[in-house]
Amino acid sequence: MCALQDQVILITGSTDGLGRLVATHLAQQGATVLLHGRDPAKGADVLREIAQATQNPRVRYYNANLASLQEVRDLALRIRLNQPRLDVLVNAQGVVPVGGLLEATDQDWEEAFLLNAKSVFWAMQAALPKMAAQGGGSVINIASVAAFKMVPGRFIYSATKAALVAMTKAAALEFAPKGVRVNCIAPGTMGTAAWDLAPLEMRQQLEAKVPFPQRFGTPEEFAARVAAVKTEGRKSVLLLVSDAKGEIRFVAVSVGE
Repeated sequence: MCALQDQVILITGSTDGLGRLVATHLAQQGATVLLHGRDPAKGADVLREIAQATQNPRVRYYNANLASLQEVRDLALRIRLNQPRLDVLVNAQGVVPVGGLLEATDQDWEEAFLLNAKSVFWAMQAALPKMAAQGGGSVINIASVAAFKMVPGRFIYSATKAALVAMTKAAALEFAPKGVRVNCIAPGTMGTAAWDLAPLEMRQQLEAKVPFPQRFGTPEEFAARVAAVKTEGRKSVLLLVSDAKGEIRFVAVSVGE
């Protein structure tokens, strides 16, 4: 029996990047995977590719603009009408604005907080009551090590991810008594396709700062960690963190287990 074959899992922002890799990994584990994106054509392509690669017939695609509260509510309604339950919500949507404090604009701030924080607030607000009513569930928010260790040129991005961590802690405390876990994973630099395009010398210098093993984590390892958070059964808020220097490895904040 596949580990997650009885689970219905929604992964937002899952037509690209880490979200897509997480969706693929969870589909391989047998879960009913609900993909999400904003481009119907691209969503159809990703749906077909993941279903074929994993031989999982229980992969679906939902289109929605999470920057719109009404579309978030419509997405939640469509899922309620088509799925018997929602066991896991993985909030993987987000943008990475570049620039320091002096370069930041009001528009950059509003756009980044809308997608990186406010849309997660809306998604949790739509999903958590349903999970509580059905007797349990799990929310996994994808933050960043930038929430804990400041990165030059990521002023707004760091602020949005710090907000996401705080939101996770507060929601975990509120919903733990109702049998719903809210967790947060804060990855450092990942060995993605975009990272592979960086100059070799720069990659080698940064990877050499990682204590052991001397490489960055892979997207596949990250996806496996998301699945592990789902299956470990903890009722605390769980923060898993790694950065290039290995200074922050693991932070767990108890909410009264």
